[in-house]
Amino acid sequence: MEEGKTFKKEKLVNAVLRNILRNKNKIKYGKFIYPNFKKILDKIFSSDSIRNYIYSTIFTKPKNYQISLIDNQKALYKKRVFILDKKIIKECFVQDIGNFEVIYSVRKFFKDKTLIDVCAAPGGKSILLNSFGFDVVAIDNSQSQISKFKENLKRLDIKINIQKVDFLKAKFTQKFNSILLDAPCSALGTFRRNPDVTLKIDQSKIKKHQKIQIQMIEKSLKILNKKGFLVYIVCSFHPFETIEVIDKIMQKHKNIKLHNINSDKMIKRQSGYFINPLSFKELGGSDVFFVSVLEKIK
Repeated sequence: MEEGKTFKKEKLVNAVLRNILRNKNKIKYGKFIYPNFKKILDKIFSSDSIRNYIYSTIFTKPKNYQISLIDNQKALYKKRVFILDKKIIKECFVQDIGNFEVIYSVRKFFKDKTLIDVCAAPGGKSILLNSFGFDVVAIDNSQSQISKFKENLKRLDIKINIQKVDFLKAKFTQKFNSILLDAPCSALGTFRRNPDVTLKIDQSKIKKHQKIQIQMIEKSLKILNKKGFLVYIVCSFHPFETIEVIDKIMQKHKNIKLHNINSDKMIKRQSGYFINPLSFKELGGSDVFFVSVLEKIK
């Protein structure tokens, strides 16, 4: 639209957009998908049915979801998940269903109820873990995201220990048995909500992400107790930010064990699991997340 104004072609742009909307169900999106994006997706999702679903809905935004703090028989999934319509229900917060599935599935690995959530803001995972009975120490370095986190906590009338900390620079005087690391990434897994990410696969930038991701895992392992669990999550499907990160950690650290995740909504790929978008087709779709569960065995 901005380009239309620049070249004084607003009417033409509007006409084209209206035509696209009228015929959106007839458009074959496959040929418009950025080749590099498609190549990477095809590598992760080898199933024809999954790929066909992804490519036929790639420009269809998933439903917006809200998660209840307590079990509710009226929920459409796991007694917690509701579709978000116009207004958030009391005692609910916004979170993608795939994100919910990840936390719901890995929470059993955290034996110690005191848990550190790294890169926690704006707080969805921390709030969900808190609702499952965890005493969360939430760490983040973004003041704007922390402000959103605090707004959510105020609305929900719950308390979580939030600390504005640069995790990689911070010095910790204690170790933990339970760590959740929601690492910074390219956000490629949100392509259905943000189609423009399909055009932004910059290998050099993703390599920079990988460097930070590995540094954060290394730091997490230093403050993780023996027999403690670290859960690594990113909203990406790119091998550089997912499989390759964990492979490099496993090659370097012989005292780390990978664990299987019991979820029929995920697909195992080497050192971790990806949310299967097809699993949530009937519920309105989901973003793609990668998760890996690591235990420090000695």
